[in-house]
Amino acid sequence: MPGPPQSHQWEMEICGVTTAFVITDFGSELLFTVSQSGKIASLIQATASEMREIGPELDPQRTFDVQVLFGDRRQEHYRALARALIELVAAKSSKPLLLGIHLRENSAEMFRGILQQWREQLTIATPEEDEFADYEGRKG
Repeated sequence: MPGPPQSHQWEMEICGVTTAFVITDFGSELLFTVSQSGKIASLIQATASEMREIGPELDPQRTFDVQVLFGDRRQEHYRALARALIELVAAKSSKPLLLGIHLRENSAEMFRGILQQWREQLTIATPEEDEFADYEGRKG
């Protein structure tokens, strides 16, 4: 029986704005939150899948799907962050993710700062390992 969800939270000042982050592993999926107000304005689901082409010489094609579950669908920068995040996660795990997000500032510098925080917090796993397997008690 799996244990309770594992969470990691931290705050960082990005572009002069205090930004709170939480990563929670629920076993079957990951929840990421990033907020500059202590609230969530949108919830976005992101998944990655591989399509195998016929033929041994062709590499599988990875596709990403991002869907706004609730919140303002016009906030394209939220969708862009979710898309970038699922790419980071898919390199380490096959789990889908939910992103809860509310940002006060929308800029390329803010976007890069948030992505840098996620990169730093997601440890590097070998390609054969599921980075999040230790949360499920599957790693030795």
